[in-house]
Amino acid sequence: MLTLEVRKKTGGTELHRVNGAAVTVGASSGNEVVVRARGVAGRHVRIFEKDGGYHLDLFKGVDAVSVNGQAFPGGPIAPGDRITIGEATITINAARPPTRQTPIQELHIVDTVTSPAAAAAPTTEVEYRSLRLAVYRLCRESESAEHFATQLVDFLDREFPPSEWAVGDLSSSVGFRPLASTFLESPALPPRVLDDIAAGERVVRSETVAGVLTLVVEPPRVGASALAILVRESPRLPARAILLLEEIVQVAGIAMRSTDWSVEKEREGRPVPVEVAPRPDPLSGAELMLRETDDLKKIMNTVTREVIDRAMRRVEGNQSRAAAVLNISRGSLIAKLKEYQIPDYRSLRRERRR
Repeated sequence: MLTLEVRKKTGGTELHRVNGAAVTVGASSGNEVVVRARGVAGRHVRIFEKDGGYHLDLFKGVDAVSVNGQAFPGGPIAPGDRITIGEATITINAARPPTRQTPIQELHIVDTVTSPAAAAAPTTEVEYRSLRLAVYRLCRESESAEHFATQLVDFLDREFPPSEWAVGDLSSSVGFRPLASTFLESPALPPRVLDDIAAGERVVRSETVAGVLTLVVEPPRVGASALAILVRESPRLPARAILLLEEIVQVAGIAMRSTDWSVEKEREGRPVPVEVAPRPDPLSGAELMLRETDDLKKIMNTVTREVIDRAMRRVEGNQSRAAAVLNISRGSLIAKLKEYQIPDYRSLRRERRR
């Protein structure tokens, strides 16, 4: 039997008396020893009997741990050892040697160190690029803003368990209005979070009893709501995941505002079929850029050009209408047309009138 003393940086001590040939330690409630602290993954380490003593192994893809101040890749542990995982320290205060040696091959297959594929969060840049591409495809294939929000929440819930997610819009008058959510209870945003967003912050975190509540918002537009992602981090998401959320709200916000989700558009007082103004795949260039680089400036420039080009094609070169669609002034649109060298689509209008 093991007796484990868990201390967290935020304070407090917990004692866990553990029976059994193997135990798992992590932030998820499915572990025998639940440790909710910054840096602790859903399933982080496993402690098991081996050769008359105890060993510690790390689950695949988790952050490194240390034992007695030294980096520890896995191996034997003994009474008095201090295991540091993120901002938590686990001390083995007592350990009664097992009455028999348990060969490792006798352990159940569920106790092996390979975590379930569904629970493995992305860790490499290649994986994060794939996530970005998947989100852009959701932008392109969604039928409405609500449909996009639902698809995005389901996507994030699959990729970053066991966090809770909500996608919606944020405005100064209404606050955060979710379009889709996996929260069991609608969370109340602390006033400080909304104040920080109003002051210009794009990512605001708030410590709560149930976990870290984080709001990520796209850059503001004057007099309009902004796309926002709300997540209750449990365990806390890595910095790279938060950066991904910032990228998602920036570019998805542009796509949501400029995408035509209706079957028909009114042009000059009468319905006109969409095929009158054919358009190419709207995000193909952005997808190509996403495969090649993580430079956000290049990505945003590529997406901005394609969104403006798509809007100009749809309104057949009418700058006033395009400016209204894009929610920018006509002067800003003209400047961007020159900057990105977007062609004049008024020829589509002339061809239609022939």
